[in-house]
Amino acid sequence: MDFQEAIYTQFAQSFEAQQQALESLPPYIEHAAKVIFSSIASGGKIICIGNSTGSHLSQYFSTLMLDRMDRERPGLPAINLSGEGAALLAITHNDSYHDVFSKQITALGNPGDILFVVANRGNTSPIIQAIQAAHERKMNIVALTSPEAKNVSSLTSQDDTEIKVNLLGTARVHECQLSVIHILIDLLERQLFGYED
Repeated sequence: MDFQEAIYTQFAQSFEAQQQALESLPPYIEHAAKVIFSSIASGGKIICIGNSTGSHLSQYFSTLMLDRMDRERPGLPAINLSGEGAALLAITHNDSYHDVFSKQITALGNPGDILFVVANRGNTSPIIQAIQAAHERKMNIVALTSPEAKNVSSLTSQDDTEIKVNLLGTARVHECQLSVIHILIDLLERQLFGYED
């Protein structure tokens, strides 16, 4: 096996995936940034969840919101439910695994808040029930998805924003989603704090 060739191939595939995302995603990313800004400017918060490895990306997004990316600035209101181990275990034990996010959203979510979802598998019941609970609480959804997340796509309403990376392969999808997260944070900072290049 030629490791140098394998390394080159991985980079080339990543560059190609990023180019494809650049051609299709900017309008959805811009809309999501405006929706999130509107929520924060009105006193709302962002509740973040994810399934599988998407839970790490949702946690990363909430961390960047609470802390910062490159520019020094005040923290922004975000909660990550995917990392709340004690709550997840208690709800799973006392109620059902399917309720791990929806029960927390019902308790914490308010009208005008945003549910930020990273879902790359569509048949995950906790994600589906979370979206339903968010809609019941009059929250909007910003969802980072892939073609496999068909059930998530079907649940989003016209008031929601889906940023779908139309690629196959976990690595390529996550790389593009990571770029989307960085861009969203940058656009939020520009709107909230007037930052420019």
